[in-house]
Amino acid sequence: MEKPKLYARMGVPEFFRYDPEGKLTPALAGFELPRRGRRMYRPLPTERFGEDVVGIRSNVLGVCLCVRRAEPEPMVGSVVCYDPAASKFLPTLYDLDAKVEASEAEVAALKAQIERMRRERG
Repeated sequence: MEKPKLYARMGVPEFFRYDPEGKLTPALAGFELPRRGRRMYRPLPTERFGEDVVGIRSNVLGVCLCVRRAEPEPMVGSVVCYDPAASKFLPTLYDLDAKVEASEAEVAALKAQIERMRRERG
């Protein structure tokens, strides 16, 4: 059975498809069931949120799904969430990992500083 038919039968209100290699056009597409009990999905429209953000609004999640391209390869990217109400991108796991690493480095530096101060007081 084709996945969208299965999703419709299960009552999944919307789903998204992303092809990071860009073999499908468009690479990111969203679909919704117009009403409960319907068996056919319809495409969700692409919207512009500000000057630089184009994506597809998820009515279920309350955010816009967008593709953020990785330079220099134009066909490689990742799906990110954009909050149109706050006009900002939500942090990704990579963003959070970077913050954790920076925090760990700061903690290590502070521990070293405390240890130096203890030795100086002696």
